[in-house]
Amino acid sequence: MTVSQRYDVLIVGAGFGGLCMAAIAKTAGLRVVVLERRSEVGGTWSQNTYPGCACDTQSHHYSLSFALNPDWTQRYAPQPEILAYLKQVADDHDLTPSIRFGESVASAVFDETTASWQVECEGGRSYQAQFVVSAVGQLNQPAVPEIPGMASFPGKTMHTAEWDHAYDFKGRTVAVIGNGASAIQLIPELAKSVRRLFTFQRSPNWLIPKLNRPFRPIEKSLLRHVPFLMRLYRWGIYWNWERSWPEFLVDSPQAQKRTGINRAGIEAAVRKADLREKLIPTYPLGCKRILLSDDFLETMQHEHVSLNTSGIARIERNEIVTNDGARVAVDCIVYATGFKSHDFLPGMNVVGRQGRSLKQDWDKAGGPNAYLGIAMPGYPNFFMTYGPNTNLGHNSIVFMLECQTRWILKLILKARRQGKGTAEVTEAALAAFNRDLERDLAKTAWAGSCSSWYKNAKGKVINNWSSSTVRYWRLTRRVQTSDFNLT
Repeated sequence: MTVSQRYDVLIVGAGFGGLCMAAIAKTAGLRVVVLERRSEVGGTWSQNTYPGCACDTQSHHYSLSFALNPDWTQRYAPQPEILAYLKQVADDHDLTPSIRFGESVASAVFDETTASWQVECEGGRSYQAQFVVSAVGQLNQPAVPEIPGMASFPGKTMHTAEWDHAYDFKGRTVAVIGNGASAIQLIPELAKSVRRLFTFQRSPNWLIPKLNRPFRPIEKSLLRHVPFLMRLYRWGIYWNWERSWPEFLVDSPQAQKRTGINRAGIEAAVRKADLREKLIPTYPLGCKRILLSDDFLETMQHEHVSLNTSGIARIERNEIVTNDGARVAVDCIVYATGFKSHDFLPGMNVVGRQGRSLKQDWDKAGGPNAYLGIAMPGYPNFFMTYGPNTNLGHNSIVFMLECQTRWILKLILKARRQGKGTAEVTEAALAAFNRDLERDLAKTAWAGSCSSWYKNAKGKVINNWSSSTVRYWRLTRRVQTSDFNLT
């Protein structure tokens, strides 16, 4: 085992959250190290490279407030452009020398005698730090359903998050299992080259037009030379989304109005009545993730594209057998089935005071939870970005990440100014936070009757925030010292 020097802050992950935390911590003069399991920065934007991969948050809002980019080529940036942006952020803020690539964290153990964390990596290297920030995110471990016979399929299989660019889809018969955010981006691209495309849908999605378009040269020039315009444009995007928050409250007038608009949009876009019926959800708007697309509904009406909603019974040789007995022979199966979004510490064993395990504590509590989605009692100086109950359905997650990282930095600096070795949220503070959270979540579409990745197996909403982002900003604007033990 190789032991590295001790750091002030150790960050796990070099995606948006990790780079943001590293940049502001280094600006504050802290000694920082970032452990990244992949060979480059970018997080999910390095991992997901399937055709059509893009963001469904507008480019100028899906960026860091201290690293605005006037050169976005279109309203919704594609994956290569977002990845290039994150690499540029790392270079501009001199973060690359602080990043250790190829380091997959196996454990983080708190040492009460030194008030520090011992972080062990799978390769055997060990790091010490006073503070640890897990910035691994929620969408990084591909989820593949267990289908009888899937292991015996003789053709090509891949997950959207593990794309094989060497495979030639031209002239092939392809099945896409799943129809979430990745699928509605991928399907229109695959349909351009395959001979036949079969899509297997468990439930439909509420879809709204993306209205994507390229930025004109004059627009990019204005944003570059008049920076205030770029910030004003960004604010406009933010407030336009923020005012939609009431649409996610159960039975609100805004939710009813928006549901009617979205239903009418799908009805107008899909010409065939039988297909239209399959593509209109029956669950409340927002219960599942709302998806944006300009070409998915049109693609589903192509002659060589078929939609199956009866469910998959098994896979026999090169055929997918559905619950209604139909058999579909295919050359390739693509799993567009999302991620294991309920594991907020993938592959990482976090051990706090007196040997307690964070995963075991979460199991006892009925699912992951954390004060502000960031801190847990019993785990001093350990924080998370994009942790439990901080995902959004109506705004940019980058805004939430900046709220979290700046709050973490404020707490770290407060503890250091007071000469304290540890900062630990109290049990009472967590309990009060969770009571308010669960009360507010009950009023939202997330708690609706549908099944979604927002909920765990017990039906508890563990991924989404319960209110507006303005409220989250207010809660994280200052550190409530009374909620912490600084020792």
